[in-house]
Amino acid sequence: MLYNDFALTIADSQGAGYPVSAVAQALGRVSYILPPVDGTLAGLLAQVAGQAETGGGADVATNAGSALFRWLMAGPLESQLRLAWDRAARAGHGLRLRLSIDPPEIAALPWELLNDPQRDHCFAIVASTLLVRFLDQTSFFGALAEQLAELPLHMLLVLPQVPDLNLAQERALIEEAIRPLQNVVRLHVLEGSVTRSMLSDALLAVPYDIVHLTGHGAFEDGVGYIGLNQPDGSPDWVDARALVRLLGNQRSIKLLLLNSCSTGRVDAGAAFRGLAPQIVRSGVPAVVAMQYPLTDAAALTFARAFYRQLCTGENAGQVDVAITYARNMLAVMHPNDYSFAAPVLYTHASNGIIYTLAPRTTARTAPDPGSDSARLAMFTGSIESSRRFNEDWLLAEPHMLEEWRRTLAWAEKAYTMHLENARPAVQQAARQGLTLIQRRLAALDERVTR
Repeated sequence: MLYNDFALTIADSQGAGYPVSAVAQALGRVSYILPPVDGTLAGLLAQVAGQAETGGGADVATNAGSALFRWLMAGPLESQLRLAWDRAARAGHGLRLRLSIDPPEIAALPWELLNDPQRDHCFAIVASTLLVRFLDQTSFFGALAEQLAELPLHMLLVLPQVPDLNLAQERALIEEAIRPLQNVVRLHVLEGSVTRSMLSDALLAVPYDIVHLTGHGAFEDGVGYIGLNQPDGSPDWVDARALVRLLGNQRSIKLLLLNSCSTGRVDAGAAFRGLAPQIVRSGVPAVVAMQYPLTDAAALTFARAFYRQLCTGENAGQVDVAITYARNMLAVMHPNDYSFAAPVLYTHASNGIIYTLAPRTTARTAPDPGSDSARLAMFTGSIESSRRFNEDWLLAEPHMLEEWRRTLAWAEKAYTMHLENARPAVQQAARQGLTLIQRRLAALDERVTR
């Protein structure tokens, strides 16, 4: 489906309220001042937040979404929206609502609940009305180039060690969700005590298209955190700046999914301090985060629908369509709660497309020159430089030996996978790296058995 854009921008407060401008494709611009949130809306939104952990409140969600719509659609905006919506429908197109919201206290509102009471229409769950949080980064990166991708897509599932989470169940959930996509998505799993260095090494070993990071999130003093591990398995709270540095050099990443209940929030006291918006501002094309917790059943429903829609069919690569389809399945399969509003999409892809599949003929005749082999060579150099660890092993604690072994075993698996690559340069780099890794593993095992 083709989409007409309805771009809505809310600027910082100027005393009486928030300047709003809406630009509808082929209709032009309207502007007005949005008043501050009134007590009725604030009370309904507080009720939504209060019931988020109980899993109930479908009626509360509808009432809050309708109140949000009535508050937003003050002035001329409602008539402009309906005109744009109807004109798109007559052309056989959908309407994409692109929300660009500067004030953090307004960005923090659950816009995914937005509901037109007149038409009984929740925008975020219907494929004809996509709703996305758009962060225009054109001035920093230029227009987002549609990245070519080849099948299978590589997905990294990161499962840090968390005492009160069942990691085996989390892994089984994702494996079940993508099992029908085994010819389209190749899953790699990094689990156990996942340190920053282990995640960095894993990202360097394979050009991942998708990173799915699950675990605990935290939100304190206006800063969002995701939990990784210290070498001893204790929590290592990683903020957006550190996470950006871990991901920043991996230009292959098209999507980061943060499956943690706090990572979708934006602080009311400082703009873009939540993890998800900040990562998009660093250049990652799209981030999906959860603003409410999901039950295991709802998480499976979401993952299955989202990845199937993102990775297959005529809309493959279009993340705004994929998340709308997944929200719709949440609303259908879990009608008594508002889990459909949990997934929040942040993107700087104006058309929602974060990758396009390269034609097979193009992929064979015009491959990306040496990108895999260069990446493997870089990782081989890193492993080579770690030979000094042989001496460190003599004094290392058992948990450090186990961490080194996990990292090396991960690299061994990655190099083995690249032996199947059709490009001779990649195969050669993989053989060299595999030989080095196996030597390092043998030396480590010798130290362990002493």
